[in-house]
Amino acid sequence: MKVVDIRNIFSERNIELFDVNSSYIYYAEEKNEEGSNNLFILEYDRSTRRERLITNYTLEDPTFVEHLFAFEDTVILILENGTNSLWLIEIDKDSGAELNRRKVVCTGAFRSCTALDSTHVLIYMGADEANREMFRQYREITGCECLCYMYDLETNAKFFVKNSLIAKLGASNIKSIDVHGVKYLILLDPFADEDIKKGYYDEQRWINVDIRDNIWLCNLTELENELAAGYEDITKKCIASADIKALARYMGIEGEKVYFRAKEFRTGLEKICSYDVFTNTLQIEAELSDPENEETFYIIEENPFSVFEVTTEKTETKVKGIVNSTAELKYKTDIGKFMTCIDNRYVVTQNTYFNGENGKTAPFCCIYDSVNDASERYECNCFLNGDTLILY
Repeated sequence: MKVVDIRNIFSERNIELFDVNSSYIYYAEEKNEEGSNNLFILEYDRSTRRERLITNYTLEDPTFVEHLFAFEDTVILILENGTNSLWLIEIDKDSGAELNRRKVVCTGAFRSCTALDSTHVLIYMGADEANREMFRQYREITGCECLCYMYDLETNAKFFVKNSLIAKLGASNIKSIDVHGVKYLILLDPFADEDIKKGYYDEQRWINVDIRDNIWLCNLTELENELAAGYEDITKKCIASADIKALARYMGIEGEKVYFRAKEFRTGLEKICSYDVFTNTLQIEAELSDPENEETFYIIEENPFSVFEVTTEKTETKVKGIVNSTAELKYKTDIGKFMTCIDNRYVVTQNTYFNGENGKTAPFCCIYDSVNDASERYECNCFLNGDTLILY
């Protein structure tokens, strides 16, 4: 485990981490200075332990919300205020220079966005007052709540996405995976929340439609070309599916594998399964049995993906690794709520405490070394990226 302690850099500052690699940490900070709202994009050098300003912006509209997406050489910054227009800015990581700056106008009101890669962005727009009737008709025809656009930063072209699956999913249901240099997208297509789907299962004798969860895999470059060409159908492969009798839910990505949870409603049996994108292999990683007591539950850590069985009692918490972990240890419950275990040895916990001096609630985290039976407490936020824990 690597611990990067940058609390002295971020003390009393409101920052958002958006990219961590082996050499640098990138983050954004908003400040109100002399009545102006300013956005700073900064870099922390992990070897020299120095902070560097990449660039900054004065936000003329105080309602602007920033969305940041980092790539090897660039950062994509999107500024929006929930209306029909947004600013899309491409920034060079090294020099801070603007490589591209466009005001993009779409139909409707901004809902969400995601960067597919360093040159393509998906933008989702929902109904606004001026286009409410049009969105109603669109929803009746396609079943989609949002219009979706793809913006190409290389050509500065905007494409209306005609594929209903991409339009339906929204930004949060699109994940990326790189397998031996080939980029893919994982498209998460759940029917509904788990409780709602279970309700349909309970009443299935009255239902005659296909109620199904799907997880799709597609090649990123192929998808971008198909969306730009205006195709209604896209090339995709179903890697997991569950009809009305079961559930399939994405859990995380680790290396070449996509992990998902499968549950059969009739028996209540749950499994953690994986699909290997490179070998096209589907396998069961673990079965999740019903806990024997109310104090036992499962914790799933998305990055790096791992599953733990955690039993929290009054004085002691027991941890057992189920997937991608062989940890089997225990620690004193009062050091905090279990977050994850790294290297099968270090437990990271989180909690909050009340600061009587200023009357505010503040976060703290704790690192417990199970080999040396020693713990350290830090009054700060923490962020986990792979085997790196950042204290800030």
